[in-house]
Formats: sequence, C-alpha cells, structure tokens
Amino acid sequence: MTVRLKELVEQTADQNMVLVAGRGGLDRPVRWVHMVENEEIAGFLEGQEIAFTTGIGLETQEDLYPLVKSAYASGATGVVVNIGPFIHQISPETIRFCDEHDFPLFKVPWSVHMAQIMHSFSLAITMSEKHSMELAAALENAIFHPDREEMYLEYLEQSGFAKDWNYCVTVFSACADTAMMMPAEPMDDGTSAVGAATASVAGNEPGIHLVHGHHDAERVALYSRDIESLITRNQWRVAVVHIEGRLVLVFARYTAEQVEMMVREMIAAIRSQGTTLERTYIGVGKVTKSARCIGKSYNQALKLERLQHLRGRAGEVALYDNSGIDKLLLAVSDHAILEDYYHDSIGPLVEYDRVNGTDLTETLRVYFQFSGSVKETAASMFVHRNTVSYKLNKIEDILGVSLSDFRTREFLSVGLQVREVLDC
Repeated sequence: MTVRLKELVEQTADQNMVLVAGRGGLDRPVRWVHMVENEEIAGFLEGQEIAFTTGIGLETQEDLYPLVKSAYASGATGVVVNIGPFIHQISPETIRFCDEHDFPLFKVPWSVHMAQIMHSFSLAITMSEKHSMELAAALENAIFHPDREEMYLEYLEQSGFAKDWNYCVTVFSACADTAMMMPAEPMDDGTSAVGAATASVAGNEPGIHLVHGHHDAERVALYSRDIESLITRNQWRVAVVHIEGRLVLVFARYTAEQVEMMVREMIAAIRSQGTTLERTYIGVGKVTKSARCIGKSYNQALKLERLQHLRGRAGEVALYDNSGIDKLLLAVSDHAILEDYYHDSIGPLVEYDRVNGTDLTETLRVYFQFSGSVKETAASMFVHRNTVSYKLNKIEDILGVSLSDFRTREFLSVGLQVREVLDC
C-alpha cells in the first residue's frame, strides 16, 4: 500500500522542509524517492515518486521550471528543491504551475542534507510495504484457511482490523483475451476440435467448452495502482491482495451500499486515467458478520466474477445482494443437486448439440434473452425467423415440452443459469 505525502512530511518536521506550492496535493500517494537533476532524468520517473533535486545538473536556474513540469508529466507526487549554490530561488512561474496543478513543491536549505530526508521517506515507505505484505498474507489465510484462526485473527487485530467487524470482498480480473462458448466439434478420430486449450463447462459436460483467457498482469497492475492511490487519498479501510492473477479488495466495516459506492469510484478512477475496462470482470461478495467469514465473501465474489466472464459482461459490477436467482444457486453447496437440475432441464439438449453439431442450446438462451421474441432472436443470431421457429420446434421435440408454457420457460431458463454456475 502507498503512503500519503502528508504523512511523510509530518515525520520530517525537524528537517526545515517548507511547502512552497501545491498544498492541494498533499494527499497524493508516494511509492518511492528519486534524485532528479535535469529534465531528461525526470522523464524516466515511473509515477508516484518524490523527486529531489539540488540543481547541479541544470545549466541555469530557469531550467528548474521544465524539470518540474517533466516530473509532473511523468506522474511524480511532488518535488523537493535544495536551495543553495545551484538554485538560489524558485521562480514565480514554477510556483504558479504547482499551485494550478496541486503539485506539492518543497524547498530545503542547503544546510540540511537531503539524504537524511530521503532515508526517512524510504524507511517509512518500506515499513508500509512490509505491513501491507503481512496484512495480505493474513487475509489470504482468512480466505483459504478460515478454520485456522490463529493464522490470521491476531494479526488482523494488530493491523487495526477487528475480528468482529463486518467485511466484504471484491474481485477484479483482467483477461488478455475473451472467453467464449463454443460447441466441441468431433474430429475424424472422435476428439474435440476445440483442442487442449479449453475447459469443459458444467463439470464433465461433453458438449460445450469454454475457452479461458489468461490474466493480463500489466492491466491488473494498472488497476492496482489507481485503486491503491484512491484508497490512500481517502484513507479507506480497504486492504489489497493479489490472488492467482486477480486483484482482491477486502473492505472493512462498511455497508453493502458503501462498498458499491467505493467500487464505482474505483472504476471511475481507472477510467479517468484513460484505461478502459475491456475484458475486465468484477464481482462483489456479501457483507460478512465477522473476519471468520471473509473466505465466504471471497468465494461469492470470485464466482460472480467468473459468471460475468462467462456472460461477457465486461466492466459491469456483479453485486451479491443484487444477483437474483444466482444468489440462490451460488448458495447451494451440494453440487450434485445442481447437476441433477441441469441434467433434468437442458442436459438432453446440450447432449443433442454435442452429437449433431447443432446450436439449439444457444438458440434457446438467446430466445429467453429476448423474452421469447422470435424476431429479435433471429436478428441477434443473423438467421431468418423461420430458422428460429424450426429450431424452437426441434427443442420442444427433444425435451418433450411446450415453450409456450410459462413454467417450462422458467424451468429451462434456470437450467441455463445452473449450467453457468456449475462452470464457475
């Protein structure tokens, strides 16, 4: 987790570091420190560093202004200027730029060794990172070993996360390529044409395969930086954990409504940086009663994230409290019950598609998606309405049902959702 600049400055109150401009940016996060002695070096900053300069690399004092502008453009948190033989004073132009952009600018007298300030900053940042890593490890134990309370409760308490608080977990994932549903076409040797890069839907279901995308580590890192910056600026009680390529956020002592608001603010912060949420899937679990149930909230969030992936709902937030029938299906711990329902409802149709290379299951799904409109189903699937009508009649024959019956539609629609839940 990053540290607020304001907190670092407070720790060096005895170092005569004076704020000259950019007071509005003191809540900016800091990840590290860097010596920057000219405009070119400032361009190599990676973002969220404090740039220190003595001016030794500047040809004239006026060159400080482009150095500061370059540091700001590179995402630096602020600049500390050593006033002395190389920089006698800071120009009004530089001060005006920093005030206009809420970019903190400090000055330090030549008698103060900036190395001491840099050391103090670096130590505080390192200790913060150590604390974040230990907290993340405790939360992972809470998720994967909820019964081993000795592995996480004490440390959570020490970190200011009380064991009897309520918690809520959100999962972000970013995929390098989209997942897609497709029939497994038999080859001459009887094997599937989809190949080894597919995973079977609904356990051992033979007819439909899901092509899984790999996690986009670079995109997840961007999300993490933007989100951690927002958490730091607002001082939210949110811990960040990285699990299996996903970004996991643990909210402490917030209501479901507050969690939703913060998640949407995080999404807005990501988009404000020009980053899209393409191929990004988000699930939010239920608010727990205590730290002992963090794992349950995580599993709910994870399944909702996977459902969003399966359904192609990139950039949308799936909330457990608003998930309708999915909430009931996800609560069924005995998968045998779900598998029985699946096989009793749409299982025969999926098997027919597998054997005959047809797309009747997908036709049924789209038909339900458009509330039983043959016209809209045909338009969505780019086929003639007569083709859709023929397929619907075929579905009725295979399943021995009438799609005009409301209860039948409900039964089969739930069967389609059960199939997705089994796969997530």
